Amino acid sequence: MNTYARWFSRVTWLGIIVNMFFVIPSCFFPELMLTFLHMHIPVPIIWVRAAGMLLFIISAFYIPGAIDPYRYQATAWISIFPSRAFGSTFFICAVLFFGQDKGFLSIAFVDLFFGLAEVILLTLAMRDQNAITATPVKQFS
Repeated sequence: MNTYARWFSRVTWLGIIVNMFFVIPSCFFPELMLTFLHMHIPVPIIWVRAAGMLLFIISAFYIPGAIDPYRYQATAWISIFPSRAFGSTFFICAVLFFGQDKGFLSIAFVDLFFGLAEVILLTLAMRDQNAITATPVKQFS
């Protein structure tokens, strides 16, 4: 793996770990997490727990691309588009245009940060890999 691919893997793993800082409180301590983020506590609270579980499932799908972005290129790209890109866009729009709690911006900014970092690193990794594979090999007679 080249340097960009290694950094893509590291940033993706870090993003998975950061996601767990939302998953664990959402699933096990939803009222505490929502209070910490200054958000309304919905009734029934199961929706917060369900969102936490869905974030866990989404994060699990990032793992193949984090392990080997060349072998699992589709998974690596899907971890950015639609996942991080649409997640950040959705929550920013929800707050700015639909009056949702500002606490949702924490999720949006996490997705935006990791999405931007990952798209840059993965693009550079793939460009570098394509240059390596496109280089003709000299044969000695």
